Amino acid sequence: MLVNYVQKYFWDIDPKKAEPKSHPEYYIKRILELGDKKAFLWLKIVFGKKRIKSVVRKNKLSTKSQNYWKLTL
Repeated sequence: MLVNYVQKYFWDIDPKKAEPKSHPEYYIKRILELGDKKAFLWLKIVFGKKRIKSVVRKNKLSTKSQNYWKLTL
């Protein structure tokens, strides 16, 4: 299940059936590309900084987001 302030980033899924732990790259990528600060804080709580960094290292983001997150994390 997704919290209310994160649901807007996942318009393509049913928020009540969402399972972030089952598909971490999908959720991490979406928030890093489109999310705001509050959504990023949720992401850190759910997945932890180490898991987020691993997605950034795999170059799964747009070039702009990739560069930003490499500098930020």
